[in-house]
Amino acid sequence: MSPDLHFRSIHHVTAMTSDGQVNVDFYTGVLGLRLVKETVNFDDPSSYHLYYGDAQGSPGTIMTFFVWPGGSRGRIGSPQASVTSLRVPVGSIGEWVHRLKSKGVALDAPAERFGQKVLTFTDPDGLRLDLSKVRARPPRASI
Repeated sequence: MSPDLHFRSIHHVTAMTSDGQVNVDFYTGVLGLRLVKETVNFDDPSSYHLYYGDAQGSPGTIMTFFVWPGGSRGRIGSPQASVTSLRVPVGSIGEWVHRLKSKGVALDAPAERFGQKVLTFTDPDGLRLDLSKVRARPPRASI
């Protein structure tokens, strides 16, 4: 990578779901994300593309899903990412434990990763998700 090329953020992450309504219910009702828009999958117009994000739909907060009814559950290993991490406000992990448990979401025991407390669970399609706190000050990138 060129030393002049710096990435400030990721625009979005895309995954797949086998049931669009279950996906919407989980990501909006359980995680509280906003359904920013729903379009067709332009590579496969017979399926939908769901977009979630913060209240403004800001780049870097967007997570999208292609809806493929009857698709198989996620599994850890190639070609699936092992986990998708979402940042939450400092001090809110306890509230998230309560919220997720009250919604029937099975949780792993809170762990520490890269010096951050992390809460791990699985979405209805088997995608592993982490919640970790937002840092007070972002780290400086150095090359």
